[in-house]
Order: sequence, then C-alpha cells, then structure tokens
Amino acid sequence: MHPIKIGVIAAFLICFGNVAGADDVTRADIGAWLAETVVVDPPTGGTIVNFDEIDSLKPWIAPGFFGEFQFPEVTVEIQETANYLMHQSYIDTTERFKEQASIGVDGSLENYMAGQPFSEEQIAAADPSTGGYMLAWDQIHRWQYYGYKIEELTMSYISASTTGVPLDPESGLAGGGNLDRSLTQSFHRVYLNKLAMLPEDSYQVEVPDSDTRLFKDFMEFLDPFNVKGTKFVVERMLDPHADDQVNSYFPTERRVRRISAQERADSFMGATGTLDDFEGFSGRVLDYKWTYLGKKDILNVADTKHDLQRTFGPQSRLADDRWQVRDCHVVEVKSVWEGHPYGSRILFVDAQTFSITLVLVFNHDAVLWKTFQPTLRGPRPVEGAEEAFETSVQSWRAQLYIDRLENTSTVVRSLTETVHPTMGNAAIKRIFSVSSLTSGQ
Repeated sequence: MHPIKIGVIAAFLICFGNVAGADDVTRADIGAWLAETVVVDPPTGGTIVNFDEIDSLKPWIAPGFFGEFQFPEVTVEIQETANYLMHQSYIDTTERFKEQASIGVDGSLENYMAGQPFSEEQIAAADPSTGGYMLAWDQIHRWQYYGYKIEELTMSYISASTTGVPLDPESGLAGGGNLDRSLTQSFHRVYLNKLAMLPEDSYQVEVPDSDTRLFKDFMEFLDPFNVKGTKFVVERMLDPHADDQVNSYFPTERRVRRISAQERADSFMGATGTLDDFEGFSGRVLDYKWTYLGKKDILNVADTKHDLQRTFGPQSRLADDRWQVRDCHVVEVKSVWEGHPYGSRILFVDAQTFSITLVLVFNHDAVLWKTFQPTLRGPRPVEGAEEAFETSVQSWRAQLYIDRLENTSTVVRSLTETVHPTMGNAAIKRIFSVSSLTSGQ
C-alpha cells in the first residue's frame, strides 16, 4: 500500500451514508478515506461478500459510492487481481523512448514520440502538479492499439422509485428504479498518431490529418426514432492547446454544425454525464489543472463476467459482477474554466492499464455530486500476429453514471462486443470524415 500525498491523516474508518444522496459526503471526507492506512488484508479471489459482511469492504470502496452497496440483496464476488501486461510492441516502444518526454510549464507533453510517456518512478518523484500532468498523459497514451468499436450500446435513463418492482430483469437491469428513456447508439474511435505498433511509419497512419490529429470518434444514434440519425465526429488534435473539432448532424436541422468547447461540459443527450465524462475522462488535458494525490487500492470491475453488464440495487445502478482490488493512481482534476459545472473531480487510474476505474465529482460546495463507474473486460491473449494485437487491450464495457443529489442515473452498456480492429487507411478515411455525417441523408 502506498501513502497518499495529502495532509489529512485519519485514525479510523469514516462513516458512510446508507442511501445515495441521503448524507452529504464532502471532499474532506474523501481526503480522510484516502489518507487511511489499511491494516487488514484485502479479500482474496473467490470470496463472496454479502450484506452482513459488506462493511468489511469499506477500506476499498470510496465514501458515497459505498452507499450503493447498502441493500439486503447485495453480493460482491471477489476476483483474484490479474496481471494485465501491455502488448510487447508498446513495452518495447516505451523502453526505446524512456525519460525522453517532459512536462512543459503549462502542463503540455513535450518531446514525446510513442509508448508510455512517464514511469511510475517519475510520477512519484515529481511535485504534485507535475506528477498530475504526467499521470494525465500516461492515461491519454495508454495502450489502445488502433482504438475500438461497439456496434450497439444502450443508454438507460433511470429515475428513483421505491416500488420495489424489478426494472427490467430480462435486459440485466435487475433492481428497482423507473426507466424514463432509453437510447441506442454506435461508437467507433480510431487513433491516428503515437501508435506503438507502427515504428516503420513514424508511429502514425498514412491518412490526411494524421499529422495534426491524435484520434477521431464517430457516433451515431440508432434508436428511438426522434434521435435516429443523429451523428457526431469528434477530432482530438495533437496540439494540446488546440480545441477539439466536434461536428454534429441532427436530422431535424438537416445540417452539420460545430459544438463549442463549453457545450462539451453540458449534459450529453440528456444523460447524467457529459461528452468529456466518457470512459471516466475523455476531455483535453490542458482544460484542467491536475494534482497527483498518491495511490490507493480500490475495488472495481476490471474483467466483467457478463456479455451485457448486469446491474442491481434499489435503482439498478450498481454492477452485479466480479470485482478486483486494483492498485490505482489518484489524481484531482479542476477545470481552468470558472464556469464549469463541476467544482472538482477525483480520478482513480489503474496503475497497470491506466484505464479509469472510478470518478468522484464534487460540486462547487465541495460536496460529492456524482460518481462514474466504468466496467471493463480484461485482455484475451491469443496466438497470431494480428489477432494478438486485437485482443491485447482492456476493453470498455459499461459506465454507470450516478447523480447522488438528484438520485438519478444513466446506465450505459455495450449490447455488442467491444472490438479493437486493425484499421486500414481507406476505412479510416471513409468512416471518420465529417462528410460521413450527411451520408445517406
């Protein structure tokens, strides 16, 4: 266990609210929990923890989020902590360029070619601000091959209900709550530059824009009819100071329009989270100030056992799954834009894969407002050159967004497999062009 670099030392476990939103959890409460020295061993793989024993998991579940586990039917299956190594091409590239990258005076990433920009030792030795930016860039440039694709994912908008009637057990929403709305979309991200597996091509694909873009996202809403055909193309620039280009197409307007940076902080399609909250964090690094807080072991779903994420609990927003105790970096993030709706965020970043495992969002009164819990699937190594690449990435499978203060949530789940396809240049140009937004219209 590694100590947390904050000044509050707590002698005892803090008290958690039994119902999300029933008791205010503050930034100070989270600080006290982070600072605790855990003197008991974590649960071992194969352990099943039920409601009567749930308090034994408090050291590894954040205050506020722990309240989601407070219901009689809860069971937590503990999975042995796995060792998820990056693909050898990423390891080799990291070694080739180690200690070459640096952090600029404004937090920008300088002298970086490919691989993991900074080592754990560099982060630990840096001051909290520099270490925070180092961690941010490690997370952005984690091993992801060419990116990933999900043919269908669903966004379920759930409001509070006390009826006790199961929400939708056939679809895996096995707890309570009211299903107010459901949207279905497709998602595809492709990385264009800083690709560890392409040393012979200067670590980038040979398509227009690969000299200036890090990645592109394509999203299309498929259902219901009133949003069907809504599309987005998001282009993340290599220049960390340059704004994203976010173009959208709304069938009712029959035109493509640009979304501003401030709109990225708004609710995305009415969901509990924003466009920058996907995968825990998908914003631009320099839009925020980063402060490294240290490390903490926490429980998260690092290798789901379900093809479709199952949830339970009073509002159907807790993963009914197997959980690993994972060693995580902890970083606090604050927007440089004073008008941002979030006061601050604390991100928990897996120390091996650099996937985000939990996000705590605070309002401007330093009260815990939202929690975001991504659930993931571990790599599935196979034989064969191309296949080994495509199955070597930890895959995003779901994200459970909870608004504690409004007692609402958005449960986002992959309906189809998450794949990490090898992308040819022609396919990249066809799929991720802004002109694709109006194709077929």
